[in-house]
Amino acid sequence: MLKAYIWDLDGTLFDSYGSIVSSLSEVAGNCGTEDSAETIMRTVKRGSVTEYLRALSAKSGRKSEELFREYRAVSHRKLNEITLIPDAAETLEALRKKGARHFVYTHRGGSTLPLLDRLGIASFFAEIVTHDQGFRPKPSGDGVKYLLEKYALGRKDTAYVGDRSLDVLCAKDAGVQAVLYLPDDSCVIPTGQEDRIIRSLKDLTMEGEHAV
Repeated sequence: MLKAYIWDLDGTLFDSYGSIVSSLSEVAGNCGTEDSAETIMRTVKRGSVTEYLRALSAKSGRKSEELFREYRAVSHRKLNEITLIPDAAETLEALRKKGARHFVYTHRGGSTLPLLDRLGIASFFAEIVTHDQGFRPKPSGDGVKYLLEKYALGRKDTAYVGDRSLDVLCAKDAGVQAVLYLPDDSCVIPTGQEDRIIRSLKDLTMEGEHAV
């Protein structure tokens, strides 16, 4: 069994894409752009929020920094809409009972700990690494490498779990196991570099964690 799990949050432990998409839709509307929810979701899931906002900046002529500030303000108002992915807390607990340690590496910033506290899972994590700590963004694995070094985690015994190709590439850059959470309704296309693809978080509690 794996000894450590480093978790992405949005779309992996947090059921937050509804909030993210509606926030981006509001920002786009303020720019005179009416992208469908499906278009926004596909861009975010296959790329990132940053990718969408940069494209919106190029289309609207507004500075990307301004759009990022507006997005953060809008999304902050929607934090209470975020819930846990099904089986998230139960999976964390089951893996902990098996002796695994949990960590977080997320692009989310100052909202991270309040959300983890509100959703009742903050106590599972030995350390929570966010955007505010200044690591290069994914697909760089710098944030994961920091945790590996600090806690002397073995690369073969550690997995980074996320729901996007960006997360898989982050894991590969850090040299750890790449676990892609790919529910049936996901638009994400696997990279082929995954060590394991799961359809439900509780799949992690089953045998065969190293198999795709």
